[in-house]
Amino acid sequence: MTPRSLFLAAALLAAVASLPSEAASPRAKRAASPTTAYSPGATLASLRFPGTPAFVAVAKDVIAQRFAIDPSGAANNGLFDDGARIPSFAPDTVAARIARLDRDLEALRAMPWRSWPVDRQVDWRWIVANAEEARLQLADERLFLHRPVAWLEPLANTFIALITYAPERADIRLKLARGIPAMVVEMRTVVQQPTARDVTTAKGVADGILAVLRSDPPSPVRDAAIGALTSYVNEAAALTGLRDYEVIGREHYEKRLRSALLLPWNGDQLLARANAELARTDSAMGAIKARISPNAEIPPAPVPTEAQRALASTLDQQRLLAIYDDITRTQREFLDTHDLVTVPASVGPIHARPTPAGMIPLTGDGGSMNPPPPVGRSNVGWWNVEHMDTSWTLERKAGRIAVAQGFRETGMGPYAAHEGVPGHHLQLSICRLNPNPIRWILQDNCLVEGWALYAEEVFWAAGGHGDSPLAQYRMLGSYRGRIRRVVYDVNIERGEWTLQQAADWKRGTEPGKSRVDEDVMRSIHWPAQLIAYFTGKSQLMDLRRDYQRKMGAAYSERAFHDAVLAEGSIPVALIRAKLLGEPVPAP
Repeated sequence: MTPRSLFLAAALLAAVASLPSEAASPRAKRAASPTTAYSPGATLASLRFPGTPAFVAVAKDVIAQRFAIDPSGAANNGLFDDGARIPSFAPDTVAARIARLDRDLEALRAMPWRSWPVDRQVDWRWIVANAEEARLQLADERLFLHRPVAWLEPLANTFIALITYAPERADIRLKLARGIPAMVVEMRTVVQQPTARDVTTAKGVADGILAVLRSDPPSPVRDAAIGALTSYVNEAAALTGLRDYEVIGREHYEKRLRSALLLPWNGDQLLARANAELARTDSAMGAIKARISPNAEIPPAPVPTEAQRALASTLDQQRLLAIYDDITRTQREFLDTHDLVTVPASVGPIHARPTPAGMIPLTGDGGSMNPPPPVGRSNVGWWNVEHMDTSWTLERKAGRIAVAQGFRETGMGPYAAHEGVPGHHLQLSICRLNPNPIRWILQDNCLVEGWALYAEEVFWAAGGHGDSPLAQYRMLGSYRGRIRRVVYDVNIERGEWTLQQAADWKRGTEPGKSRVDEDVMRSIHWPAQLIAYFTGKSQLMDLRRDYQRKMGAAYSERAFHDAVLAEGSIPVALIRAKLLGEPVPAP
């Protein structure tokens, strides 16, 4: 998963930020070595967008509105000066933004976009989708009325981008700290009906922000920010009689699928497709189990060897991270020597680090990554993994080592391929090289997550994890989990299941017996995010089938993957228009 770049306690991030950018593997057979087109200090205004002057002006205004809702979107792209702000959801501000988006949409619809070259049509359609999504967030979903995290998450995300990739920008950190007291005043005014789940999540994210603030030298600005945010968290924690949670509802969920994600299915069609694929995957996994372990369950992890038990006695966080780095390095070496995809020489390494503290309340400990920003010099990505707890027993440490070192036949193989190469790190590292900023400045979550899930399968199919049935079983198990997410996300956000019903379905327990875990909670944190994995992969598989038909004997996996990645982080529906010559879908 690549959540909009998350954040870590300051001491760790300061150390992380000091790590040098590393050269790519010398064993690689490389394409030319392109670099990003923009140096540190670039802003949205300075980016060179293709298209007519009228389109460029409106496109930049739409993106500015997206950044106003979530300034970390700018910071994650390396546009730190554009991200040096805290979002505002004051009623007058929201009304003004909606009016501005309406004007932008009116101007976009008046443009003769069908007469433009296909690349410009794609850009136009992607900007329209982003304008419609921003309007949906502000005018319809209005999560900020009950979610303090609408302010806190962008602030936390901006801090991690700054500390990881721009530690020298203490001026922006100071500016953000200076704005926190006013942010708290606005949150008290706007968030009139927080839910219990939102309050709990807000505390976790706020605690991470406070850790960053406390790492700075004492000053009146820092102390005022800490005092204001601490006071708000304590007030919220004391509230009673709160609703448990809130969802966006069927109408807004369906609109999000159609207008923002450009999916070819509505919610019911998506559920039907997911359930059919779930049945197929269960059948395939059952057949493998019948071959390799017909009379017993397949163990979730290998039994540690004596060498692994010995290593466990000295295992600490840094040694565990080094073992994880060995996995991504091995997968990169396989990719470099096989004809699966072209890896530009400027694609750097991905390193493991403990999951940023402020993200854990949203996604759990582990399971995400941070790519290098398009604007900037670093080419290093970061794989956010679990913290090693000092309470771990020797047996648990040995088990963790066995899982990691045996990654080809454990869940660590698909997991590392998803977050690293050929998954997120590769896709987003190539995306940042795109000369058209529209293709990287706004990321389609279905393409990004869909590619990473698709990459798990194609990497296995190419032999990246060997040819054992157990390797295939683990890959299918990873896929199965993403299919199941569709079932509970659609049902929760449309109001058809409660969180508890979803948790019970996920675990197969009696009603009320399962804990509502962080994964189920993501349905209400980020509506429709959990469906991105399956919907993106499904669309890519369909596109590959149709592209293969078009190319016939000239088809190659490498050429297909290169063509997809060359289009940037835009919806698959728009990539189809480029690769297959289909019409760009109208709004």
